[in-house]
Amino acid sequence: MSDGTRAVVAKRVDSGESADLSEITDLARAAGYDVVGTLSQSREEDAAFHFGEGKVDELAGLVVETDAAAVIVDNRLGPYQTYNIGGKLPEGVEVVDRFTLILEIFGQRASTRKAQLQVELAELRYELPRAEAKASLAKRDERPGFMGLGEYDESRERDIKAQISRIKNELDAIADKEETRREQRRESGFDLVALAGYTNAGKSTLMRRLAEDLEVGENDDLHPDLDPTAESEDRLFTTLGTTTRRAETGTRNVLLTDTVGFVSDLPHWLVESFKSTLDSVYRADLVLLVVDASEPVEEMRDKLVTCHDTLYERNEAPIVTVLNKIDVVDEAELDRKMDALRALAPNPVAVSGLTGENVGALADRIERELPDWREERLLLPMSDDAMSLVSWLYDHGHVENEEYDGENVLVEFEARPAIVEKARAKAAEVQSGETGDAEAEAEADGGYRS
Repeated sequence: MSDGTRAVVAKRVDSGESADLSEITDLARAAGYDVVGTLSQSREEDAAFHFGEGKVDELAGLVVETDAAAVIVDNRLGPYQTYNIGGKLPEGVEVVDRFTLILEIFGQRASTRKAQLQVELAELRYELPRAEAKASLAKRDERPGFMGLGEYDESRERDIKAQISRIKNELDAIADKEETRREQRRESGFDLVALAGYTNAGKSTLMRRLAEDLEVGENDDLHPDLDPTAESEDRLFTTLGTTTRRAETGTRNVLLTDTVGFVSDLPHWLVESFKSTLDSVYRADLVLLVVDASEPVEEMRDKLVTCHDTLYERNEAPIVTVLNKIDVVDEAELDRKMDALRALAPNPVAVSGLTGENVGALADRIERELPDWREERLLLPMSDDAMSLVSWLYDHGHVENEEYDGENVLVEFEARPAIVEKARAKAAEVQSGETGDAEAEAEADGGYRS
């Protein structure tokens, strides 16, 4: 719908502040709009128009001058403000605020059932307070088709609430299945590491460096934001769902999940709508918080604050800050930025996902930060079942020593506590002579792709 639509971008900031229109312009282009004009104002918010009324008149003139069909406002507009601005514009010109735009992008990128449900939930939560405004305006016989909600119907709010309840139930069922899958993966010996961070920080590029079954330059359909062109790098929200791959970090069995990028100034209802996707971050064993080190330090600080705010309430895992894209930052500048950000990122790892610089150090850090493994020694009578158990231990932990004395095998290993307990149970079966197909069970436990 927005493909090629000519749009004017506008933003209001408080008095004394300067307006940065770069992000909203990128978001508009990501949604398919052709940005043909910009306008900003520094003043306190006007209750009726958000901008000053004179500035809205100027906006209307710019719309006529550029032949724009939409106005995109980089602010949160109330329903009456949207209505009042629309009344000043030429007939048929759409008013889109920041959150409507983000939802439009999400809707375009949602390819899985879960992503589509999350977008629908966010849209309904956004629409609910506006249904009341629509009702009030319609009762006054003003613009009955206001905001595309159709003619006023007293049951509209009840319908929205019923749809929200239905979608939440379906998403809860999906979340339960995903939590079961996470626990199965942990029981199979995998540590779960999530990549989080602001959109376009290079998370997918970094994932491809760490993932043992992905080569840089391959699988562009899985990670389209890696394409090293300006256009691809500016394409926001390329990862709306999650992608999980096995990562190579050393001794640990690590599953790395790439998630939707954060974006600044998201309201609670929008973050809440994507809780199911963010659960892969909240419930991880370790979070890698990726930041673009090539950006100005103030921008890096703002984005780190946004990420920490998003993670603060629910995140259960330790966080390691990763300063990415150091291939385009000189060493002195990087040191200055690390010093300036020390309070938010006390011990970061600086890497380049694109060139691979320092990715080895990041792998080492991942191993150090993951929950401690337990060490264990098992003495097993020589048998096929014992050999199957030894093989299972290689798949689910780290075997440090394996010795044979003719009748027995001594195996020394370290693994997650749950794996150690499972190994002890398997060893007890082997020692008592009970038969068990450990090899088949190991094969059944070993799947890792999402």
